[in-house]
Amino acid sequence: MAGLVGSSAAAAVSLAPKTENLFRRDPVPNRLPQCANADDLTFQPVLDFDTDGCYNVPAIGAEGWLNPGMGCTAGSSPQGGCRDIWDLDNNQVYSRTRCNNNWCAHMYGYYFEKDWRDGLCAIGHVHDWEHVVVWTRVENGQRVAKYVAASAHGKYNIKARGDASLRWEGTHPKIVYHRDDANGGTHAFRFANAGDDRIENHYGRWFAGALLSYRGYPSEGLRSRLLGADWGSAKIDFKDAEFQNALNKARPSEASAFNSGTDNESPGKPGGCGF
Repeated sequence: MAGLVGSSAAAAVSLAPKTENLFRRDPVPNRLPQCANADDLTFQPVLDFDTDGCYNVPAIGAEGWLNPGMGCTAGSSPQGGCRDIWDLDNNQVYSRTRCNNNWCAHMYGYYFEKDWRDGLCAIGHVHDWEHVVVWTRVENGQRVAKYVAASAHGKYNIKARGDASLRWEGTHPKIVYHRDDANGGTHAFRFANAGDDRIENHYGRWFAGALLSYRGYPSEGLRSRLLGADWGSAKIDFKDAEFQNALNKARPSEASAFNSGTDNESPGKPGGCGF
């Protein structure tokens, strides 16, 4: 797994605009240091990205500068300007976990700068948020993954651990970001198949970016700025206004005892970082 090592929490940050970026020509935020709970890391999905789509990147930087996203230029490709190796080096993943009644729902959020079908610019939008929910429970004293739900066009597709079409790298489900030509040609997550082991990203391996758990941000103010921003038609499913409903959509029937609105067994601050 290509995890990125985190560091201790930073001091309170200014929300001044960012004026430079070390990773790419366009002004996008630099990723925050990894700061995540152990279980969030254990079950973090590993991704590949079909060549007709972007890599996920940070939605916000340490200074509070929000990613402006990318519009559509006539004649451009869906992956134009957003699928370079430095985007993988600058990769960021967000998570939020809710636990009760022996179930945990680990939601992982991924920000993409654009979601356009093609260079005609008629179908698509600036900004795309996609999500994966890994459902776990304790069995015989050990937390294990039982189901995975992957977002696609505002809905969630759910598969059980033993389903042959749900593939794993250890404890990490394999997910692919692709252009969904069967549903209008915009992008979504899908479960990986055997052919997807022919990796298409620059590093040639199943990839997991630097993870921020819900209390892994340098400050609560920075997290609030991310969650309170206007992302157009794209929605963050782990913000308070969406989280419960999103978990209901992603919940398997076996987890009927799980209360999507209750946090009484949920993890707190990661060790050594966050707020």
